[in-house]
Amino acid sequence: MPVRLVLTDNRSSIMSVRHDRRQGGAVVRVHRMFLNAEADIVRALANWIRSPRSKTGAGLLNRYIQAHREQIRPKKNVLQRLDTRGACFDLKAIFDDVNRVEFGDAVHAGITWGRMPAARRRRSIRFGSYYPDENLIRIHPLLDQPFVPPYFIRYIVFHEMLHAALGISDSPKGRRRIHTREFLERERQYADYGRAIAWQENPVNLRKLLIVHTPKQKIG
Repeated sequence: MPVRLVLTDNRSSIMSVRHDRRQGGAVVRVHRMFLNAEADIVRALANWIRSPRSKTGAGLLNRYIQAHREQIRPKKNVLQRLDTRGACFDLKAIFDDVNRVEFGDAVHAGITWGRMPAARRRRSIRFGSYYPDENLIRIHPLLDQPFVPPYFIRYIVFHEMLHAALGISDSPKGRRRIHTREFLERERQYADYGRAIAWQENPVNLRKLLIVHTPKQKIG
């Protein structure tokens, strides 16, 4: 098929393809790292262009991308603003204490509240995330509420710090291994693990967190 190839320096979308059924071709955007790819990588890329949902060669492509991540340019002149002080909880204070008690001050990640999402009905909530490329932990701002117990948000911070401490690796098949056996074992050893999970799985608490959020209006 005819292919229009666009080389990019995109940091988040390394590969994308859009098929044009009218013209019978495809527009392919790939990161410049593929310019030096060997024949087996090019064949895997061609197979992906023909069938983006096919898993054939997916592991090979993922391993290639991971092996060449140093070619992904960092954002220029962008300073990450860390917003740690909430209405109920100070993330920096929690982070520092957990770091001292659980990790011997060995974790050097940043931490911040995430952005408040738009007002809408939700069925789930992601309490926290660790971004290895930025070495940054983001905690969902809906946890910054009086009914959330301190031990729970402390557990969420610990969980994400554990990701930072152990790192995120790839399996032989090219899949990211996030919650490894070592991770799960260390998590279960956390003192408040049991009651934190119990609070998380209580449907009453989840309903409170999923109440539609309406941003406060400014006066004047």
